[in-house]
Amino acid sequence: MDNCFSKINKRYFSNDLPTEVKIYNGMHAIATIAMLSSTLLIRIFFPTARAFLVAIAMASFALYTMYIGNMTKRYEFHAIIFSCVLNLVFFPMIYFEYARLSFCIPVYFIFGLMYNIFLLSRRNAVIFTSIDILCYIILLYAGVTRISLADNIANESLKDYLSVFVGIVITSISCGLAIRIRMYLNSKEEENLERLHAEALSAYVGMDIFLVNMSHEIRTPMNAIIGTVDLLLDQDVNDHVKECVYNILNSSNALLSLTDEVMDLSKTGSQEISINNARFDLSQLLMDIVNMASVRLMDSPVKLYVEIDETLPRYLYGDGPRLRQVFINILNNAVKYTTDGHIILRIKADEQSDEEIILKAEVEDTGVGIKAEDIPHLFELYKRFDLNENDANNIEGTGLGLAICKEIIDKMNGSISVKSSYHVGSNFTFRVPMQPDDKELIVDIGDHNIFSVLLYVDDETECAALKKIFDALKVYSEVVSDKRTFENSVMTNNYSHIFVSSQLYYGDMRFLERELTRENLVILSNLNELITVNKIGYVMTRPVHILNVASVLTKRDTAYAREVVSRGRFTCEDAVILVVDDNLTNLNVASGLLKKYGATVVTALSGRECIDLVRKRHFDLIFLDYMMPEMNGIDTLEAIRAMKEPEISSIPIVALTANVINGAREMFLDAGFNDFISKPIEIDKIEKTLKNLLPDSLMEYLNEQ
Repeated sequence: MDNCFSKINKRYFSNDLPTEVKIYNGMHAIATIAMLSSTLLIRIFFPTARAFLVAIAMASFALYTMYIGNMTKRYEFHAIIFSCVLNLVFFPMIYFEYARLSFCIPVYFIFGLMYNIFLLSRRNAVIFTSIDILCYIILLYAGVTRISLADNIANESLKDYLSVFVGIVITSISCGLAIRIRMYLNSKEEENLERLHAEALSAYVGMDIFLVNMSHEIRTPMNAIIGTVDLLLDQDVNDHVKECVYNILNSSNALLSLTDEVMDLSKTGSQEISINNARFDLSQLLMDIVNMASVRLMDSPVKLYVEIDETLPRYLYGDGPRLRQVFINILNNAVKYTTDGHIILRIKADEQSDEEIILKAEVEDTGVGIKAEDIPHLFELYKRFDLNENDANNIEGTGLGLAICKEIIDKMNGSISVKSSYHVGSNFTFRVPMQPDDKELIVDIGDHNIFSVLLYVDDETECAALKKIFDALKVYSEVVSDKRTFENSVMTNNYSHIFVSSQLYYGDMRFLERELTRENLVILSNLNELITVNKIGYVMTRPVHILNVASVLTKRDTAYAREVVSRGRFTCEDAVILVVDDNLTNLNVASGLLKKYGATVVTALSGRECIDLVRKRHFDLIFLDYMMPEMNGIDTLEAIRAMKEPEISSIPIVALTANVINGAREMFLDAGFNDFISKPIEIDKIEKTLKNLLPDSLMEYLNEQ
């Protein structure tokens, strides 16, 4: 029974139906119920079989016209038919069936008149309402002739009857017109809303296209700037020039971060942020965000410390790109509002099982803090801290990132909170549920007994952090604090690795070059320091954390260890690489980066030129820009893959693009690209791609042990 009523409601009264249709069906439903009620009253007060049958027939006719009107979609035509039968047949029959005047009979005429005004068009409503009123006047005259005018009671009854009749006509027409006007205004409002919706949709589509183009247009010159900076850092320039170059790099990365933040805010405003779960590498994600924060703190006295729980799984199932956005926005917020002291990033598992992990992240800073009255409004769009003039003058950025974080975390079914003291600092904490996708831990150094480490670090906090990391890895470590003890330890003991601060390294450079034979020297430096390692060793940029330490110990060439610069470089002098981009500056930057590895680089300015070149000569690898006129990157890729020659169609092709919107990487990989590099092109991305896609026969590693 419930299912039957549900189907009827969905078919005749669904919210998806137009308002006019729902009114049509509603009036007929009311008429049916009224007629069925009348049958009961007729049996009680006027027990005549003919009146009973007429009421039953009229109820059936109301249902039939509702059904056939919905079937044929000719609602007004069937409304006219029903009006004629109701007002010109049914009511007169009932009127004369009673064989006397009754004040209750004219009341029924209200429904007939209002039915016309509700459902008929303006012209038809006027016509049929006039006909109905004329019919009622005729009925009135017929009734009057049956009353004795000499009878005072009859005269009094006639007067009452006339007043009731006139009142009914005026009331029904007035009510009908009022409701009809309300319906007209509602329809105008709906039309206006539909128009505004269409305009908003058009504006959103235009905005989306604008954002993609804006991202491309901004990232294209930024690619040239950052790529040229990488090339400058390889040149022999003085310290002042180096400082200027690092300032350019810092500002460029800050601009890219701001661009991403504005794009994410626009998605939040249009409620377009969506969660797309997939397998991702947590270690790589954390290394990315730490590196980005390090760049922004490069010229700041603020120190960044990172604590990562070694028991976390390396691979998780969730939305890695969105999680990365949350980390970056919260860290960027800490960087903006911290001018001295430290920032600490802690990542661990709040709860952990084989099926689910609650990933907990804390970002603690010693920044300006937040006033107590501002904390409840912290995650609102466009809300900015009420800072004093001195604080506000030192802070850059829009302050929009926290609203984005809240939106993303809510959609991940997580939570975010903040504790803060004004002029003391803040602590942002968020928790998100994730699914472990593999049993592999975030760090794995194998047999820990083969390692022994000596620490000679001048910063006590950093030294304590390193000691804690080695204890977590179960690696034997010693700490020395002065030069004499350090030199004695090196001369008398054997260590697998020696960690030295850059400042202390220069004081003992000659000693280390003379004494070290098989130990691995690891020099800890700041990001903007240029360290020359003359002996076997590594340069590891701060902040130190368990990921880059484990990478040094195991000598693994992994994406998340890219800031660990090994002494082992490689060349690919026999490789022939094609770079395709419609921007000449981008071609020069990419060519300069590739030539550092000794490769032969050929360039093309269009997809058609690329196709002509691959037909004429052999290439081992192609870097292909996506947004180009005439033929874009995907069109060019498809043309190459469709070629009959296997040596051409199977060339590894890497997409180069400034399009960094969510899902871009998956789109390019699904299209058939072997890899994806977003602009601005970074040297570590080039290096990783060359190692992954070039044959081993073309690679020559230098200074290998």
